[in-house]
Amino acid sequence: MTEDPDVALEDMNPAELLEQAAAALASGQKDEAAKMFNAAGNIYMSVEEFEEAHKCFEESQRIYKELKDENGSCDTIYNLGVASINLERWDEALLSLETAMKLFEKASNKNGVADAIYGLGLANLGHGNFDEAMEYFKKAQKAYKALENDQGMASVVMDMGAAYADKEDWTNAQATIKKALKLYEDMGDKEGIADALSFLGDISETSGDEKRAAELFVDAAKNYSEAEILGIAREVLDRAEQKMWDIPKATRRRLRRMIDDLRDALPEEEEIPDDDEGDEDFDPDLLGIEDD
Repeated sequence: MTEDPDVALEDMNPAELLEQAAAALASGQKDEAAKMFNAAGNIYMSVEEFEEAHKCFEESQRIYKELKDENGSCDTIYNLGVASINLERWDEALLSLETAMKLFEKASNKNGVADAIYGLGLANLGHGNFDEAMEYFKKAQKAYKALENDQGMASVVMDMGAAYADKEDWTNAQATIKKALKLYEDMGDKEGIADALSFLGDISETSGDEKRAAELFVDAAKNYSEAEILGIAREVLDRAEQKMWDIPKATRRRLRRMIDDLRDALPEEEEIPDDDEGDEDFDPDLLGIEDD
């Protein structure tokens, strides 16, 4: 998602930020209010509170539209499109992202254009338009390449692989994910490497190649561990262990040593207390709009 330039806003408690936004709006500081609503939406997106984020972006966009501020609208309407994707509101996502793309083009914001094209690929895919989605993904890949944005390219290729997998086109899915893996390896992105390896493990498992699936899951767990994503590292190790008796003895012995070494290196899991005290609920009234 396009980042808000005001980092201080992004570090605030979203409930407090919404209160300040409402106060700014009431006092006529519309531009500041719009920025605050957009920043609050970004915070809610970061914790996967998509409905709350969508409401924030809607209010920010309403204000920018009232101000006739196209520059302010660019990021907000793009963010609104991304929130709509996560809420599976495909028609709304397509409309928002098409508008954002045009605004980014008008502002000569090449990074924004690339992000919007990528979003249109995801929105079309969710809408069931596979061919259109692939065309947008290819355009996004080309745009990111021109910008030398390897991370963007890798993300697009991963989503293309996932799209092929959803259609059970395992040959294209595997070939595409391998391309993403190479991009992540070139960047030294351990999390990306792990995601690609785990995905390839899923494909091998579906194809009935238990030996290859187990090997890939162990390699994925190693990279998740190095990326300090320990919960997923444990889950992938569990999946590898479930295959121990379905693979040749020599492979089983080799992988068993690797699994044991990885488990020994993982810190003990911490118990998370069930304590909601201090959490602040989102108050939709702060937006001045009603729930659907």
